[in-house]
Amino acid sequence: MANTFFKGETQILYIFVGGIKVPISCLTENSLSESVDMLETTTADNKGWKTGRPLNQSYQISFSGIQIVSNIAAPTQASLDILKHYKRNRTLINWVIETETTFIEGGSGYIVDLTDSSAAEGLLTFSGSILGYGALAIPSLKIPNNYIFQDGNNYIFQDANNYIFN
Repeated sequence: MANTFFKGETQILYIFVGGIKVPISCLTENSLSESVDMLETTTADNKGWKTGRPLNQSYQISFSGIQIVSNIAAPTQASLDILKHYKRNRTLINWVIETETTFIEGGSGYIVDLTDSSAAEGLLTFSGSILGYGALAIPSLKIPNNYIFQDGNNYIFQDANNYIFN
């Protein structure tokens, strides 16, 4: 059986600005990191080895891009100006990460870190991170014109233009 490989350029981070799904401007990198807090346990039969139970889970998305001028009233991309607005106003945002044709993940979070960089001979760039708020949607297959998430309690059905987040 042949493996299917995906290029990083096909995985895009989008946020919702005024209900419109827009990509992070000129995205150069994004990553999703998940972790879980562990409660250390011990039993008489663990023979000195650590054991534990998972407790709270969390996730964080890191991203970087090239600055452009965004238009918050009619955005086509989200650059540093929109991201600063959401961070400074402590706005809970909705986001999705889509792979060109196959996978999608989504959730909500707060922008907790933003950095801009201006090299003398280069482009203005920025980087930041979104700290997840609540459950991360279970990765789902992207079906033409429909996305299906399961958040642990409910199935969320949505079409390509109307995202629903609980």
